[in-house]
Amino acid sequence: MSQTARQRQLIPRRSHKMAVRNPFIDVSSYQPDTVAFFQTAKNQGAQGVVVKLTEGSEDGSNYINPRAAAQIHNALAVGLRVACYHFARYTSIPDAQNEARFFVKVARQFGMYDDTLMIDDAEVNSANDYQGATLAFLQEVEALGYKSTGVYSMRSFFTGGILNSHGFGNRKKWIAGYGVTSLGIDNANAWQYTDHGIMGIDTSFDFDGAFTTGKASGSVPSTPVPAPQPVEHVGKPADGTYIVQSGDTLSGIAGKYNTTWQTLAAINSLGNPNLLQVGQVLKVTGESSPQNTYYVQAGDTLSGIASKFGTTVSGLVSLNHIANPNVIYVGQKIMLGDTGQSNAYTVQSGDTLSGIASAHGTTWQALAAKNHISNPNMIFVGQTIQL
Repeated sequence: MSQTARQRQLIPRRSHKMAVRNPFIDVSSYQPDTVAFFQTAKNQGAQGVVVKLTEGSEDGSNYINPRAAAQIHNALAVGLRVACYHFARYTSIPDAQNEARFFVKVARQFGMYDDTLMIDDAEVNSANDYQGATLAFLQEVEALGYKSTGVYSMRSFFTGGILNSHGFGNRKKWIAGYGVTSLGIDNANAWQYTDHGIMGIDTSFDFDGAFTTGKASGSVPSTPVPAPQPVEHVGKPADGTYIVQSGDTLSGIAGKYNTTWQTLAAINSLGNPNLLQVGQVLKVTGESSPQNTYYVQAGDTLSGIASKFGTTVSGLVSLNHIANPNVIYVGQKIMLGDTGQSNAYTVQSGDTLSGIASAHGTTWQALAAKNHISNPNMIFVGQTIQL
């Protein structure tokens, strides 16, 4: 069976009527930029490509895909329809407008015509009003001369209420949903059904031709692009977290989330449950086990986090798609990877702090100091002890 036939066999049926089902791919700096690559993708059924241009804002992440220019040129050379996308990092409406200006500025530098489809890749729920910020991004792109826009995100963002597909009007809705037979979204224009399709990469189906038919024409927009406006990069804390307020106690926080203070102490590696700081980010869901994630606290730096968990800044940057290691915010979820917390131990039933210390060639006093444990006789099953 050919690869194309296999793909068709795996594609779930769309629940509402649309005759078009054209395959397209999306690429970033992780994919090649050669004519041969795009010709092979076309030979395997791709009719369009969405190229990542930028990430974040000019005054923040300031990331431009170094392969974008060649990817655009060579995709066009083999006859693929080309659209562009921006990976969103905005934390507010003003920040979203800054990111839109950055996206437009770079698109113009690459000579993208005014009817190029411009996509906001909105998959990091980093603003308190994510729908409003995403809409503001698209409106700013349009105000600066690009008349065809759309939003990409995961199915769960739409079904879970983070984004409202009907709140974007006639703009394109490109939705990722793997392993499902229906998106459950009645106005989707495109469906990313796999991250291992044509050429082993992200592959989608275009339901109305916007990603795959015709070619861009017109002219490069000339509307003046405003300079970035000063904004504070303060994001929405990750889901499943709580930021400690004045007067909070661990037992009080536990009561709000139908759990116990012992559980919160364990999953947050709190040696002293009475030692909470205003602004501290606590995990309020999850199991007590060696954690491969960390939530940024006030005063944290990426280099400090890397040092704390026995990994590297470059490793964290790559794993978390952080374009600017100097821009992180309180409550942000940082994936640590396989090397994260290699210098940690999870308390088992029957453990004592002195026993753990002895097994790891240190002293209970050192462990108590490092883990802020005020009572060495008070440790919890599942608690993570930094070694």
